[in-house]
Amino acid sequence: MATSLKLVCEVALMAALGRAVLRRLPGVDAAANPFVRLLDWLVRPAEQLAGRAMVPALLGLWLLATAAKISLCLGQGGCR
Repeated sequence: MATSLKLVCEVALMAALGRAVLRRLPGVDAAANPFVRLLDWLVRPAEQLAGRAMVPALLGLWLLATAAKISLCLGQGGCR
């Protein structure tokens, strides 16, 4: 569970970062660029859930999931 949550947060954060970078490049038409539209599609669910606080919310979830994963690994005596 912690690993899956961590993965979802990482994908959403990387998609948001990629979208922000692509939109700031000169000459990139965000409406016509298929990569920007793909990144919009990936980020849209997180934006709908968290609104303008999406990045801090995802970072907080990622930190909680990482802490949970570390505590599970330390409790079992090793990680795979």
